[in-house]
Amino acid sequence: MLEAEYEKEREKIEGKEDDRLKEERIQTLQTIFQRAWRYQERGMLEEIILGFVQKKTAMLQNARTKGELQEISKPPKPVYNGNVFTTGKYDTEEEELLVWSLTCLQAPLNNQAYERYKELFCRLLQEKAKILFPEMNENNQAKVA
Repeated sequence: MLEAEYEKEREKIEGKEDDRLKEERIQTLQTIFQRAWRYQERGMLEEIILGFVQKKTAMLQNARTKGELQEISKPPKPVYNGNVFTTGKYDTEEEELLVWSLTCLQAPLNNQAYERYKELFCRLLQEKAKILFPEMNENNQAKVA
């Protein structure tokens, strides 16, 4: 599935004849998909990987500068400011969830990181969250209503 998505996005870039950033877009696309394939190899959920890829490729299609493309190509680095986690302009919740998932396989998450992981999980995987985190699901439903 990811291979087809990669080819589709590469064709979009190749089809733009007057794009002065074509090579940089292709390089950014390759960087994004290399990470996606590594997530896939690690057994991460396909729907989350695909969501991250689709959002990142939309960003790269709309980028106007080489600097934007460089920022888009980077993985998320959430920062805890003492109250909440903040993310970058070009980060996606899907990839942040993937990063938290891989991080917790290496070492236990601290309280704040676990809460952020749980929040993202409940937002992005609502059906699975109903089973794993019934208390968060109730909180999310209250926020949506």
